Amino acid sequence: EIRQGESISAEFLLKNIGDAPLLIRSAKGSCGCTVPEWPRQAIKVGEDAIVKVIFNSGKKEGKQNKTVTLVTNAIPSVNVLTIKGNVIIP
Repeated sequence: EIRQGESISAEFLLKNIGDAPLLIRSAKGSCGCTVPEWPRQAIKVGEDAIVKVIFNSGKKEGKQNKTVTLVTNAIPSVNVLTIKGNVIIP
């Protein structure tokens, strides 16, 4: 739960459990209020990486369900991260 006008960040820990380096080709938020930051370099086999997502509530109110779509070189190539929360009016 956050107050209207506030921003919050969430971190998603990814681990490369494949047998080749993992490359995140793109990360796109479901709206301009959801901005991802992701590693641009390949993630080596067995290593971890963090995708940070910043949500700016702006003038939104009530329950929020925002997503970030990752496109990678893995199979399946598209994965979706989800942030859920509630924006309250102060």
